[in-house]
Amino acid sequence: MSNKFQAIAPEDINDNVFKLIGSDWMLVTAGTPGSFNTMTAAWGGWGVLWTRNICFCVIRPSRYTYQFAEKATGYTLCFFEEKYRKVLEFCGSKSGRDVDKIAETGLTPV
Repeated sequence: MSNKFQAIAPEDINDNVFKLIGSDWMLVTAGTPGSFNTMTAAWGGWGVLWTRNICFCVIRPSRYTYQFAEKATGYTLCFFEEKYRKVLEFCGSKSGRDVDKIAETGLTPV
């Protein structure tokens, strides 16, 4: 997989956010460089809250990623092209408790 990731400010995203989140899906990653988990999500959003641009997602306490998000000061939401759909399906169907998603998919943590 490519190592050509770039940070994009929420206000610079011109795509349809309903499509990005609801049908294209995203990976939510939380933790530290040495200890993290990623999961596929098709829920969340972004907007403005008290004059600040925000993005958010909701993670159930039963999800493995939850414990990483609770300890982290931030997280990433990553959106992918259609050719990564199988990777997103894999990350949404396997738990990081049981499998190393990065090793299995070849993703590059950011």
